[in-house]
Amino acid sequence: MSSLDELRAELERLRDEAKVKAHLGSMEAREEWDKLEQKWENFSARAGLKESEENIRATLDILADELKAAYRKLTKAV
Repeated sequence: MSSLDELRAELERLRDEAKVKAHLGSMEAREEWDKLEQKWENFSARAGLKESEENIRATLDILADELKAAYRKLTKAV
């Protein structure tokens, strides 16, 4: 499994946890979830590109860090 696959798997796990919390939580959490879903779609689309990992890795790392932090924040907040 490539490091990009591992990163995507970690994000999917964090996303699943946050999704459950957001749906059980407040309207504010749901709004935050909607914003995160847009970033997830962006990450997921870029991760699926056939370009070399070298060309997109820096962008994905930044986006992944943002997603991780936001999912953890949302999970703790709810």
